Amino acid sequence: MAMSLDGYIAKKNGDTAWLNNAMSPDEDYGFADFMSKIGVYIIGANTYREITKSGVAGGDNKVPTYVVSHQKDLKTGKNTSLYAGDLTELVKKIKAETEKDIWLFGGGDLTTQFIDLNLVDELGIAIIPVLIGGDVPFFGNVVEQKNLILLESKIYEKSGMVGLTYGFKTAKRSHKDKK
Repeated sequence: MAMSLDGYIAKKNGDTAWLNNAMSPDEDYGFADFMSKIGVYIIGANTYREITKSGVAGGDNKVPTYVVSHQKDLKTGKNTSLYAGDLTELVKKIKAETEKDIWLFGGGDLTTQFIDLNLVDELGIAIIPVLIGGDVPFFGNVVEQKNLILLESKIYEKSGMVGLTYGFKTAKRSHKDKK
């Protein structure tokens, strides 16, 4: 997920336009390699609404997508399912179906719930060099302190972005490993 330097993922109205100018067309951010490792997307309802406004839903629609929402009438795209149950059970179900990675793609509240339930192995953050002044924070209030280890860091010179990957106790790799 991406966040502004001051720790936010969107403005209060859901606006993420500040992300549009963040990337340089001359930089390789490793998206193709990253996306090839994804077996399932899990997306929060608000994030899903925002990405569908831009014409994107569940990546390429080939990868199964679960939208976590209690809103039963939320319109979903191809290969996309609504989910309103126990998050731990959802992760167990997905892990039984694929050995590929699960990409939890926001929002902040959903990410915090997954962290509190110890369902996150790695946390990838792209820090965008912009101060947006708030509204929707990257994280909610975690229930307890979580100590992480830095697995990887990358500076993108042209855009000024910094990519950080941290591991929780459940991480499959260490800072010495390359994925």
